[in-house]
Amino acid sequence: MKIALVENFGSDFYGARMRYALFLQEKGHEVIAIVPNDGFAKRIQEEGIKTIALNVDIRKRNLSSMKIFAGELRKIFKREQFDIIHLYRMQPNLIGTPIAYFSSKDAKIINHITGLGVAFTKNTPKYNLIKFCIKLLYKVNSNFFKASLIFQNDEDKKELGNDKKFFVVKGSAVNEDRFVPHLEINDNLKTELRETVGIKDGITFIFVSRLLKQKGLSYLIQAINSINKSNETVKINLIIAGWLDPNNPDSFSQTEIDIFSKLERIFFLGKRTDINELIAFADIAVLPTFYREGTPRFLLEAMASAKPIITTDMPGCNHLVKNTKNGILVKPESTDELIKAIKILTGKNLKNAGSESLKIYEEEFSETVVYNHLLNIYKIH
Repeated sequence: MKIALVENFGSDFYGARMRYALFLQEKGHEVIAIVPNDGFAKRIQEEGIKTIALNVDIRKRNLSSMKIFAGELRKIFKREQFDIIHLYRMQPNLIGTPIAYFSSKDAKIINHITGLGVAFTKNTPKYNLIKFCIKLLYKVNSNFFKASLIFQNDEDKKELGNDKKFFVVKGSAVNEDRFVPHLEINDNLKTELRETVGIKDGITFIFVSRLLKQKGLSYLIQAINSINKSNETVKINLIIAGWLDPNNPDSFSQTEIDIFSKLERIFFLGKRTDINELIAFADIAVLPTFYREGTPRFLLEAMASAKPIITTDMPGCNHLVKNTKNGILVKPESTDELIKAIKILTGKNLKNAGSESLKIYEEEFSETVVYNHLLNIYKIH
């Protein structure tokens, strides 16, 4: 089969789709990555995947960018005549599907929905209208343009109608060469964290995400600060490997981050490329998001690294914790529940809880499970 994998960002393709593309190629399929020219197209090409770079930044979300994006896709789809056109994320899905349908008539079209986002967590007239439009457009994609829709959790599937052409593939797996149990941490990182950053003895939590308010970071910081100010014998460190997103209205400001940074045992590291070693250094992974996630990659990376997790009872997150064996689910936007969860989990055998995380990852979210499931969808639909 000749397969197009179309991503919103070259960086996301490189981080989240590369190993899947290589898997397909190893199975004998011709794979072409179609990504914006954001600096990663060359790196994808160097890994052995044929790449077509689009000269447009669709993150700008303006009409001009969308028209250029649509025009470039039309030329590519007509020229290449793919068997499978697999589109990731909202803009490629909604713009690319009708173009694929008219430009590459014999292609099977896949809309991969990696999370429903902010519109499905806010109940205001503006976001209710956006939600209605998104549902309508995906319905058109499915019914008229014959696209199959892939979700990362069952609740997102139900939200959009639970049609027979809707599938659930849990997450996108993680790089299992990088995220492994008991990873040896290099001495330079240990020195940086202990001496330069100043992480002290205690139990260390890690949070990895864009610094959006809906990721629950302020509630987490309040919870940990409260515990550390109390007379608890165990002190908590929080590593935050996160980055500001100035184009997102939900992003924290640098001023707000500077205020958080002054609190005891709260450590902001910025955007990092050594997340696997940071997770290995930490004891527990935490993401108290109330954003409508698909399945958070960071939590899967932590589970593959045999770490227990704390997250919220939200679609996309609540299927990662099984009977509190590998972690704890908390109510969204609740500092009190986070405090309670932190105290409970830090009192457990963290090694055993981490082993349960790894077992769940291997059985439900691994590369073998996810990649073969996607390939089966290609073959039967």
